[in-house]
Amino acid sequence: MMKDIWKKRSAHYQKKMIRYSKYILNDHFVIVFLFLFGALGYAYSEFLKTLSEAVIYGRIIAVFYLTCLTLVGKLATFLKEADIVFLLPKEKELKGYLQLAKRYSMILPIVVIVFGTSIIMPLLVATSSFKFTDIFFFVVYLIVIKNIELEVQHLCMKMSFKQLRIKIKIAFLIVSFIGSFILIFLSPLVGIAYALLLTILWFNYGIKYRDHYLYQWQSMVKVETTRIQRIYQFINLFTDVPIMKSTVRRRRYLDFFLNKSKRQHEKTYNYLYTRAFLRGTEYSGLFIRLMLIAMVLILFAEPFVLQLLLALLFLYLTGFQLIPLYFHFDNMAMAVLYPIDSLQKLKAIKQLLVNLLLIESLGIVVISFVRLSLLEIALLGFALILFSLLFSYFYLPSRINKMEKIQRR
Repeated sequence: MMKDIWKKRSAHYQKKMIRYSKYILNDHFVIVFLFLFGALGYAYSEFLKTLSEAVIYGRIIAVFYLTCLTLVGKLATFLKEADIVFLLPKEKELKGYLQLAKRYSMILPIVVIVFGTSIIMPLLVATSSFKFTDIFFFVVYLIVIKNIELEVQHLCMKMSFKQLRIKIKIAFLIVSFIGSFILIFLSPLVGIAYALLLTILWFNYGIKYRDHYLYQWQSMVKVETTRIQRIYQFINLFTDVPIMKSTVRRRRYLDFFLNKSKRQHEKTYNYLYTRAFLRGTEYSGLFIRLMLIAMVLILFAEPFVLQLLLALLFLYLTGFQLIPLYFHFDNMAMAVLYPIDSLQKLKAIKQLLVNLLLIESLGIVVISFVRLSLLEIALLGFALILFSLLFSYFYLPSRINKMEKIQRR
């Protein structure tokens, strides 16, 4: 029975993700990321040419980097609130259900581990005696450690106290860090032996310890709900996700900007969009993250042409990811019933988006004073302002029109 439930839920989830993937992997987004990865790859290769084996911080960075790779990916259980009642009598069969969940949950981490290891290997080759063929040992080590990390997540499902769960996770983090240190500074083979030893210890003692406790259903459902919500928040940046529960926060320190938006009939959507951006965690958080990443890349990238391309790419990404804000109030009854001119809605999102892009442009220009000449700064500023205006007043209306046609189908 539990296996049948898992098969149905995993198949339903995969079908839903495939349906949403066509909105995420659209032509514009793929092209932008190809340019972005190409630019970052070029900057990375140029940086590696300046390093030698005498540089030790490359290996130190790799230790922290590999430790972080073992934390990628959560245990996907697909549990729902109703399961607290209806599946509780089947708790003894839940172990087999979670074993299927663990196998499924290993797919994404393995992909990330292979891709992530291929990124860090050039740094290790440039700053140590490692060879590119050693990537096999790194991947094997990380997969074994990730398997243990998923078992730790399984253990935490039976811990009733939050403090105990935190202690267990910190203990794993320390063990993983030690393993990454052994892998980098001693030998990959010794690192794999260390990981296998941990696996043996876990299956001899950890599983027996775990079997003494009962599952904490409410905690399990809450963790899974949070995991799914994060996925839907990402998808919602590309298309509307009706089942997503948005979260808001009362940010009093931003009331100054909200008060700038006049509460007049012809400015209704200006106020609503500004309020949604300032209080909605997905929009403001995304904007701040992309702006900070763009500023850091501009600070370290060279030459000027690469900095200009990166700045334009991140402006495009910011604007593109904020377009779904236009549809934020479509399901709110009062926004539909209230007599508002439909053109006001488009005008309001244009004004908000151009203001945000200009703010990001200002941040990029300010950070560029560290590296660029006055002429380059002037060219960068002009290009960013021009792009912000073209994106907001020409590309944005056509993109929204296309998205509205898709929704009407």
